[in-house]
Amino acid sequence: MKKIYFAVSIALSVIAFSFILPEKESVKHESDNEAEEQFGRAEWEFNRLKDPATGKIPSGMREKELAFAATLPSYSPVNASTRFSTAFTFRGPINLGGRTRAMAIDVSDENVVIAGSANGGLWRSVNGGVNWTRVSSLSGTQSITWLAQDTRPGKTNNWYYSTGEAVGSSASGGRAYYLGNGLYKSVDGGITWNSVASTASNTAASFDNVWDITWKVVTDPSDAVNNVVYAATYGAIFRSLNGGSTWTLQKGNASGSLFSYYTDVDVTSTGAVYATLSSDGPQKGIWRKDAVNAWADISPPGWNTDTINRVVIGINPVNENEIYFLGETPGVGKRTTNYKGDPEWISFWRYNYISGNGTGAGGTWTDLSPNIPYGATQFGNFNCQGGYDLIVKVFPSNPSVVFIGGTNLYRSDDGFTSTNATTFMGGYDPASTLPMYGVYPNHHSDQHNMVFLPSNPSVMYQANDGGIYKTNDCLNANVVWQDMNNTYQTGQFYTIAIDHGTPGDDQIMGGTQDFGTWLTSTQNNQQPWWHVGLGDGAYCAIDNGHQFYYTSRQQGKLVKSTIDANGNVTAYNRIDPIVDENTYLFINPFVLDPNNNDIMYWAAGNKVWRNDSLTSIPLAGNWDTISTGWFRMPDTIAYSSTNVTSFGVTTSPANRLYVGTNNKYMYRIDNANSNSPVTTEITSSAFPASAYLSCVAVDPLDGDRVIAVISNYSVYSLFLSTDAGVTWSKCAGNLEANSLGTGNGPSLRWASIIPVSNGYVYLVASSTGLYATNLLNGLATIWTQLAPGEIGNLVTDMIDFRTSDGRVVAATHGGGVFSATITDTLLTSVAQNISVSSIEVFPNPAGHVLNIRNEINSASQHISIYSSVGKMMYSNNSSASRLTLSVEDWPRGTYLISIEAGGIKLIRKVVLI
Repeated sequence: MKKIYFAVSIALSVIAFSFILPEKESVKHESDNEAEEQFGRAEWEFNRLKDPATGKIPSGMREKELAFAATLPSYSPVNASTRFSTAFTFRGPINLGGRTRAMAIDVSDENVVIAGSANGGLWRSVNGGVNWTRVSSLSGTQSITWLAQDTRPGKTNNWYYSTGEAVGSSASGGRAYYLGNGLYKSVDGGITWNSVASTASNTAASFDNVWDITWKVVTDPSDAVNNVVYAATYGAIFRSLNGGSTWTLQKGNASGSLFSYYTDVDVTSTGAVYATLSSDGPQKGIWRKDAVNAWADISPPGWNTDTINRVVIGINPVNENEIYFLGETPGVGKRTTNYKGDPEWISFWRYNYISGNGTGAGGTWTDLSPNIPYGATQFGNFNCQGGYDLIVKVFPSNPSVVFIGGTNLYRSDDGFTSTNATTFMGGYDPASTLPMYGVYPNHHSDQHNMVFLPSNPSVMYQANDGGIYKTNDCLNANVVWQDMNNTYQTGQFYTIAIDHGTPGDDQIMGGTQDFGTWLTSTQNNQQPWWHVGLGDGAYCAIDNGHQFYYTSRQQGKLVKSTIDANGNVTAYNRIDPIVDENTYLFINPFVLDPNNNDIMYWAAGNKVWRNDSLTSIPLAGNWDTISTGWFRMPDTIAYSSTNVTSFGVTTSPANRLYVGTNNKYMYRIDNANSNSPVTTEITSSAFPASAYLSCVAVDPLDGDRVIAVISNYSVYSLFLSTDAGVTWSKCAGNLEANSLGTGNGPSLRWASIIPVSNGYVYLVASSTGLYATNLLNGLATIWTQLAPGEIGNLVTDMIDFRTSDGRVVAATHGGGVFSATITDTLLTSVAQNISVSSIEVFPNPAGHVLNIRNEINSASQHISIYSSVGKMMYSNNSSASRLTLSVEDWPRGTYLISIEAGGIKLIRKVVLI
């Protein structure tokens, strides 16, 4: 089998979750190395998003910002009447899948496969995963965690998916931010979906809804009368008897201060229910109930339930009285280690129900923990990274065959009753050793789910951090995988880069979460991209003429390489300077000087380094830091706790370097390419304390014009200077809820100043998509959302552009890469055939009835109504000239009415009294 080898520095996929919610404390490890690496990504993401005043990401922020984004004007040039006719189009990669936790095969048609990405929404295939179609809204939550179908005859069109990833969210800080919105339901076979109102948040004021994090949703196939659904949420297990309309608490807490952070639930075909709750709640352990017996604690005798983290469930479909439980249990079970030798404790039990409520003599336990794979090779050990990647399944027609997954995937042909019948079948290459490591052919590490084809269970679909994979024989001694990510557009990009010096060049390169750096050289989005860098793909660059490529990975490891026309890396060398690597950010910035691509500026803590001779660095294939060509510039930042977070380099005048930091400070370095650079602090008094400057956007025609982007929530985020940083003015306009920046505005990540034939186009990438304006008008600036039908509210982290031909590329975290050619100013106002008077809402204030008069002449219209805290109260397509709604039962307060027609969105405000 062909093996793909990676250079050292593996990116652990799990996000440290010590601050996701205040009730959960950090997992303790015998060694701090793994915890430190896990924490690196979370710390970087968290620091650029947190409210500097509170040190926290505002509770319910995802809900709030999506509701806020719904009130902003949007623009789709395909539908609008305007001279600007170029839309953003998907560029790929079609062969890159994002982290996927949810997956299921339709029992009524096994050609239908549905999968949910952790950051990229829900996708459906009607040809067994050959290609995919998005079926979830671009304007809603993208964090899908589990899928369930009602498998009863006549009910199979009913589906549910759960939202809100508790650990792993890399789009937006992971910690109490990228939460879900409860469950969603489909009644047409997974084609269209609607929020289950009983699980949606009723308030965004604080985290008071355990449905914001949902681990799992399952249905009960045994009840012929009721539509029974179970859900495992943060802290609780719930049951519904009516398809989700109402719920009753089964185990755990729905409010209060004591919660089991991890929960799981599953149901047999006869209606026996099993649930697990972690030790940080009062009902810790493993539980069982059935139609006769109430919930009973069946935890293994002698098992220390004080050390239970995540425990997952696997029911034997041949004998449903046999259930497997696999969990991460610090200090208990089998001690394993990861590739670095950091320890982890795993418990693996088989339970056999006998009688009664299943306790005592009513059930027997077999401890399989000693047979967890361990000790053969450095990369072959079972490891689940604190429960981040964890799955156990039993083969549908042979109960002796059991599969378990962590970072790697294993099969045992004797149910793990020994260590002699275990086959390694996915994840890392078990033969790897440091300093190089490989991956199993056509597969990826960090396993989350697996499903079997009903007609032939040897055919397995498998979901992991790389998306979706399929094998036609999961029982083979050497399992062969197929990559099924074609058109599964869920790539999670941090960064993006193009060649700035070659007009018409089609190359795009970008860094992705846990999947390295990818490159394309064609506009044909059906062509696969090339995988050219490993780890967590961080900042990258292509020099003018693309003689050399620069890729970096987590914690500041920088590589210079050459790549041939077929995407093969032909030579490389690590080139970051010899410094303390602990000074690097997880995603560490650098920039090529646009005046001379032989010069690079590189961040290392509060220091700026410059390399003046990039092209002369030999490509010897070494993996050591170097001193060649590096010059540490005179101390720029006097504060040791401050890190450089962003760069901007001017071309007119040339060689001026702007430097942003994570502690509000900003600097201008004149003559940055010389031996005597001059540093001036240009921090605005209006910059909030501890502000994270995620981007410094420079006007390529006028280096005195610069935009500072602050990515934190609850502060003002966009500032313009026209005098090289001497003075600053606010320009976020309607992207902020108010002039102070507090409120529900999105996190702004990146900005670009693009000169075009008749003026300027200003772009901003944000946590709710891509926005544009032609005029920066201070607090009155009007930003309009671009590509609502392509990018929508996908988290968008970075933009790059080329002035010579107007090429613009945008990197989304969960939806891949999009591009457009912009050579003219955009229309960012209401089209001429739609006026403000076309919509009337009356009476206003209203009491019992609300009327909407709609005189827009458009075949396609959509009306949505949101409460002041973002809850959707009404949503429907309506082309009627008058709509009357009964609002007598709605809470009194302010509501926003969104009317979309012909590519334009209008907003009206109404007060109910």
